[in-house]
Amino acid sequence: MRRFRYIIAAVAIVATAFVAYGLFTLPKPAPADSDSFSAERAAVDIKAISQKPHSIEHPENREVVHQYWIDRLSAMEGVSPVTYRYDSVAVFREVPYDIENIYCKIDPIIEDPDNPAPAYVLLIAHTDSRYTMEGMRDSLCSLGAADDGYGCAVTVENIALALKYRGEWRQGVKLLLTDSEEYGLNGIKTALDKAPEIFENVGLVINIDARGVKGPALLFETGRGNSKVMDLYEFANYPYTYTFTTVIYRMMPNFTDYTPLKETYPGMNFSTVDDINHYHNEKDNFNNISLYSIQHYGAQIEPVLSEYLTNHEYRDANCFKSESDNVAFTIPLIGLLNFSKGGYALVNAIVLALFCLVFCFSVMTGRIKAGKVFIEALKLLGYSILAFGCGTLIAFVFSKIEGVKFNFMGGIVGIQYDEWIMICSVSLMLLIYLLFYRKNRKRSSDAISSSAIRKSASASGATKYSFKVLYGILIVDVVLAAASYIFCGENFLFMVPVAVAAASLLLWRIIRWRGVIIIGVVTILLLSFSFCYVLSVALSLGALGVTLMMTFLYLALIVPMVDLYCRKEKII
Repeated sequence: MRRFRYIIAAVAIVATAFVAYGLFTLPKPAPADSDSFSAERAAVDIKAISQKPHSIEHPENREVVHQYWIDRLSAMEGVSPVTYRYDSVAVFREVPYDIENIYCKIDPIIEDPDNPAPAYVLLIAHTDSRYTMEGMRDSLCSLGAADDGYGCAVTVENIALALKYRGEWRQGVKLLLTDSEEYGLNGIKTALDKAPEIFENVGLVINIDARGVKGPALLFETGRGNSKVMDLYEFANYPYTYTFTTVIYRMMPNFTDYTPLKETYPGMNFSTVDDINHYHNEKDNFNNISLYSIQHYGAQIEPVLSEYLTNHEYRDANCFKSESDNVAFTIPLIGLLNFSKGGYALVNAIVLALFCLVFCFSVMTGRIKAGKVFIEALKLLGYSILAFGCGTLIAFVFSKIEGVKFNFMGGIVGIQYDEWIMICSVSLMLLIYLLFYRKNRKRSSDAISSSAIRKSASASGATKYSFKVLYGILIVDVVLAAASYIFCGENFLFMVPVAVAAASLLLWRIIRWRGVIIIGVVTILLLSFSFCYVLSVALSLGALGVTLMMTFLYLALIVPMVDLYCRKEKII
């Protein structure tokens, strides 16, 4: 039976990894004849505009791309794009250059006497590709297939679909394809300064960008006061977001066209984040696009757009403005969990109470000794810090070997096989910890069995060690959850594992079925696999230290849970 449970645990973990990484859960690309959003139709546009570089240093190519989008929009019934041309808005490498934004406004047909001026959703993407980086060869210039061919194509495809039900619109659509996003956000900044009519009665902004060519499309940022925006996002299919990334993004020097707008206009900012070696260089080309990523943009944005355009509740342009922020995150297969600040505080209080209940019960029944558990917690915290240091050192060493700039907690571009370096580092840490865990578990069982008469003493010693490690890492998670909640108002990375593990232990005691443990393991892994993936690809090798630290914290929780699930004892 024990061997059978090991097989169940192994199969569950592998299947969870496939689900968490989207191999079973991301939408399949819809064909060109689909009635809904089609990645294949969007790919036609992407292929057309990514034949040549079209950055600010390629004015002729850029003009061709602009004309393509103008012709594409003009071919749609009821759409009349206009251009806003601005001469000599900035200087690039001592040469002044012009920019041209493309804008169109599509009014709703249904009129509302109570609100004669309808609200609009403003869809934004940028038409320029990345210019040649200083010190690099011309051949390294991006072709802009993903950045921002994804954004432009997804936006145009969504407008084409929305026009099919325009008779139901109660709000309107505005589209702004900006120029010179890559160089100083000059397109959006100039529009704000010289074309304020574009932003009149805008109730919601949806910006679409791309940092890398593959992976899920992540809602990585919202504006301040996002509670009502996140409620709207609940209509998205295949949601993929962490409001925690908004908190982190505010601390980073990165920017998009939504950056100058986010303090004023409620909105959603979408992007792929995998991988940085296909970003702003020649690898951003049509041959490397991902239809799955493109389809994922559409799967989320299309139903959100439909709900916004047809629901009378959004007629007021101020309806999404709020003073409060929601806490939201997705767990693959489970979906979007969206909490108000008050609701999230209540959840945290319940989780803390649940942990205290389970912990005190285990102490009173003699399953653990509080002093030993606290000592184990300090050890595990120290090991996690060691993992952080080792990961940072590995990233630094490979940066020096490859001759590229080391960027602590940021993207490191130019390291070959960086994904394999991260995978091997995590795998090595897993192997070391399993050997360490097994050795200490055996030492614990031998220490008890050497002075005991019962044959079951050895197993009891191993079980006590598993509980000591489990509760030790839960204490670490509780402390980190409290610190994270105090400093940034987000702590799902630590709170969810505590909640699931504590609930699993409690249910196990009540219903006497150890299967709840493996269900808890799967739930924690769905979250940890998914978020660690986003963390590692978004920040690349520069964040290997954080990736290893977070992986260790999850690993130290999962291993004793799996061990307890596979124990021989019927009742532990």
